[in-house]
Amino acid sequence: MLGRWPTIITLWLIGVLAAAQLAKFSVIAPLLRAQFGLSLPATGLLISLLEVGGGLFGFVAGLALGRIGCRRSLLAGMVILTLTSLLEALVTSVGALFAVRAFEGIGYLLAVIAAPTAIAGIADDRSRPRALALWSSFVPVGIAIGSAITSVATTPIGVRGIMLLWAALLAAAIVPVLRLPIGGGDSQRIALPAPAAWISTLAFGVYTLFLCALTMLLPTFLIEQRSATLGAAGMIAAVASLSALPASGLAILAMRGGTLSARRLLVVTVPALVAAALLVPVALGGQVTGLTATATILVVAILLSGLVSPLMFARLPILAGAQSPHDPRIATANGLLTQFGAGGALIGPPLGGLVVGLWGWAGLGIAIALLTLLMLVAVAAAEGVGMARQA
Repeated sequence: MLGRWPTIITLWLIGVLAAAQLAKFSVIAPLLRAQFGLSLPATGLLISLLEVGGGLFGFVAGLALGRIGCRRSLLAGMVILTLTSLLEALVTSVGALFAVRAFEGIGYLLAVIAAPTAIAGIADDRSRPRALALWSSFVPVGIAIGSAITSVATTPIGVRGIMLLWAALLAAAIVPVLRLPIGGGDSQRIALPAPAAWISTLAFGVYTLFLCALTMLLPTFLIEQRSATLGAAGMIAAVASLSALPASGLAILAMRGGTLSARRLLVVTVPALVAAALLVPVALGGQVTGLTATATILVVAILLSGLVSPLMFARLPILAGAQSPHDPRIATANGLLTQFGAGGALIGPPLGGLVVGLWGWAGLGIAIALLTLLMLVAVAAAEGVGMARQA
């Protein structure tokens, strides 16, 4: 199994690079608002449009992956991401920018559907939960890396230079995709996942909704409410998102004994999500006003909520009712996960901007707390349905 981990990690890195395209717009959001005259909700929509492909076609793509194949799906995804990043450097109108960003979402969908399905096929039964737990961190880690690179490079090379830089990095990633010894997603059968997987993936959609609302609007909040510089705000957002990586590490350690049980998942989930729900309103409300204190509280809250998603990814093949590593239920469950996750990420930033416009940043903190508790209820319901099915 040790020889398979380099391939698993490479697939994870490809997902990280794809997810970094979410953050490249969030960091420069104030500059885009000034350049194109965008409102805060419109800016949030522009950021989250990367998820439009998954939000509309995620489940269908999961069903079709067996016929497309993981390698071709990954290649097509990376090529589209490269070309659209290049076009984003050239567009001069608001309409063209939104259109290119929406098409970029198709490339993102093709990449993030294929990679976890390939990982599930590569890993053995004992290591699959840990491999999928690692994969689960690709969005927050991608946001962190995207935020860090964009915040550091924006001043010297400008907005257009940032887009060209990302196009070059994406083009370079096509080479390892051509050489990866990947399988999975090669079944010609179509099979729907068990009901527990539908509930679990819905819970993940709630998670991406509040996570993306928080992390994508975080630079704007820190600049407007805590007087942070663009560079400082981008780095804080990067650290907050990167907290998901140690969270995934802790989840992987919890699975060293092999199969992850529902009981072990709930023992971690309940206190983590309750604590996160209590912390976010404190950070976004008026109780804490210092930049350092605000950043610290938000990083802790995001880390706590991030403890849960790796466990959900690890449990997904079991909840889906998969009988083998190449069971088509895994691909369709991943498609469903992408559908709900992308929908949450697509809705989160503009909805967050709308909430801020109506009730202020404190209102956003309360909304995120309620969504966190909703996620907790859905996770528990999925596990209850799964246990009832197995009984």
